[in-house]
Amino acid sequence: MLESAAMERKTRRTVIDISENQSTLNFEEAALSQPFTFPQYQKELLFARLVADCVDFAIVTMVYLIFVAITFLEMTKPVLDKRSAGVYIAGLLVLFGVYFLLFMLSSSQTPGMKLRHLTVVSRDGSPLDPASACMRGLGYFISIAPLMLGFVWSLVDPEHLTWADKVSGTFLKRT
Repeated sequence: MLESAAMERKTRRTVIDISENQSTLNFEEAALSQPFTFPQYQKELLFARLVADCVDFAIVTMVYLIFVAITFLEMTKPVLDKRSAGVYIAGLLVLFGVYFLLFMLSSSQTPGMKLRHLTVVSRDGSPLDPASACMRGLGYFISIAPLMLGFVWSLVDPEHLTWADKVSGTFLKRT
């Protein structure tokens, strides 16, 4: 009886041919389309971008060290413990984000970018509008939060973009 039930189940199988209902995909168009940022061009800007970032980080760090020195000297009992060191580091990371946000809103380039003749533009090559600048500022916070990993990402990304570039849909170009 069990054998006949198994045989009956096998004979009830229905084979469905999906080739009749399956549309074909055309990948040729995607293969021929240009990438969004011209990866080779962005790769050529990696060194200039690194120098610009180093200049910007040096500016922010120097200003922040002055602030830390003044606050440390104004303490009645200056003690640098883990908690206050954590607060100072968190303050530095927030200052980095605010620095980049304000320069993106005002001129689409930081002093480091200006020194290296770089500017930030939208996908279509036009200057940043305030909404894109704010999104890029948010992207900087996202890039900075995991200990600057969002900036290092441009070294391994196929398009050589940072997380701030990806979040805001912007990229760098030479001026």
